[in-house]
Amino acid sequence: MPLPPCEAALSSLPERPLVGVSGGVDSVALLQALVKTGRKPVVLHFDHGWRAESGGDARFVRELADRLGLKYVGGKMRSTGKIHREAEARAARYAFFAKTAKKLGIADLVLAHHADDQVETFLMQLLRGSGAAGRGMDFLSRRAGLVLHRPWLGVWKKEIVAYARKHRLPWRDDATNADTRHRRNLIRQRVLPYLQKQIGKQVADNLLRAAEISRAESEWLDGLCAESARLSELPVKALRTSPLAQQRRTILRWLQQRGVKDISFADVEAVRGLLENVIPAKVNLSMGKFARRRAGKIFVE
Repeated sequence: MPLPPCEAALSSLPERPLVGVSGGVDSVALLQALVKTGRKPVVLHFDHGWRAESGGDARFVRELADRLGLKYVGGKMRSTGKIHREAEARAARYAFFAKTAKKLGIADLVLAHHADDQVETFLMQLLRGSGAAGRGMDFLSRRAGLVLHRPWLGVWKKEIVAYARKHRLPWRDDATNADTRHRRNLIRQRVLPYLQKQIGKQVADNLLRAAEISRAESEWLDGLCAESARLSELPVKALRTSPLAQQRRTILRWLQQRGVKDISFADVEAVRGLLENVIPAKVNLSMGKFARRRAGKIFVE
């Protein structure tokens, strides 16, 4: 008998990974599926301290780990009295994950992002004009010493909820997921339902397929540009004769390798302009850095 999608998608995971568990249905179902497929994960929970119920979430996850006989490690965001943005909270969460991974000597971290999350992420990337990053999330990626696994990017939320109900799993609901002041919630609660109503129910499937195509093509293009992106200086003549898409991707990855942050499409195009004999041969970048052309080379100062 074939495994259900929630379990079949975990076939390539290591025996003892870390797993991020918030207490919501997605991560609780992921933990159940990991255990059911013979794995013994270490349960990680990070309390952002945003909600009065967050302490209860931490207790719930710790007790869930105890019932399953699994190691539990919890972390909490430091209180500064300020309202933290989502980006700050994400950075703190991943810092906790990375610190715990190093302490335990386990680099593999499994996350419960699913197909609905992938569609929302891809659509958000397209709408904010993220260019080369418009590819959704990767099934396997690396961040701060972590090997991130997202095995459920092809599994829909409804399949996860059905799995959780079948196994009579308890979970915690986060009321902030309905707050449309957050961009992702707005996409989930209003934008996608509107598109499905106006265009058809296949919209989500089409976006998921487009994200997968874009992700695969992006990986291929990154491979073509990898060697040039590692150079300390870009050779003007060689890059000028490359296809336009390769020029842009090489410059983007090269700037990232040089430590340039917040790179926009306009930044890439400005640096690409240095391939021609423009005057002045200098482009301002973020963090007080700039790109300059001299003697047939482009470099960052």
